[in-house]
Amino acid sequence: MGRRRLPVDLAEPGERLLAWAEGPSGEVFASTRAIYLPESGTLGSQQWTRLAWTVVDRATWEDPQLVVEARMDESARRWRIDLAAPGRIPEVVRERVMASIVVSEHIELIEGAGARIVGRRSDSDAPIEWRVTFDPGVDPHDPRLRTAAVDALSDLRESLGI
Repeated sequence: MGRRRLPVDLAEPGERLLAWAEGPSGEVFASTRAIYLPESGTLGSQQWTRLAWTVVDRATWEDPQLVVEARMDESARRWRIDLAAPGRIPEVVRERVMASIVVSEHIELIEGAGARIVGRRSDSDAPIEWRVTFDPGVDPHDPRLRTAAVDALSDLRESLGI
């Protein structure tokens, strides 16, 4: 594969392309700040969904598919993209997702169940973005549990000096 750059209309200032691959549904780009996944365009035009590394919950390589799970605005979505020649996409995606995680800790809120607190940042200069994800079966709307989770997040941040 030759030297590639992010399409001009996609790139943010300072963003660099790290890897790319083509699949039947379009090109996948992995940059320093995000992954760009193909979406169906109109009349052959290519469109992409941009996912900052901080919203990618999980990305796996199940040859020949890249599977990406992301959470945006409290809704989850999964993409399955076929890539016959993935190049460096699987390793770059894994590295960038892992590099965005500053801290990940499970807290117990009720006996045997709780929530996971994850702090992530897109790069070393960015502020940490915090997310609390309640375990299955734990009511995220229960005010007592929400208060306990907020307190645990505060304690965690204080213990880390963040």
